[in-house]
Amino acid sequence: MAPLPLDQDTTSWLQLLNAIEDAEAGRGTARLTEICLSVDSALAAAQFQITQLRARVHVLATGGPARPLLC
Repeated sequence: MAPLPLDQDTTSWLQLLNAIEDAEAGRGTARLTEICLSVDSALAAAQFQITQLRARVHVLATGGPARPLLC
């Protein structure tokens, strides 16, 4: 099962709680699985962005190429 597109609001707390309640009531785990995959995908994207930002900050902290130009 593929994760849902990130632009869909599948990770709201209410939807997550409803999916958990449905699974606990024996109504299946398909929706809960979809939400978990969507959350995993969003977390992976955020982790990648954080890694990129850390690298940029490191370059700036070591006197990297982002020095202002003098006119």
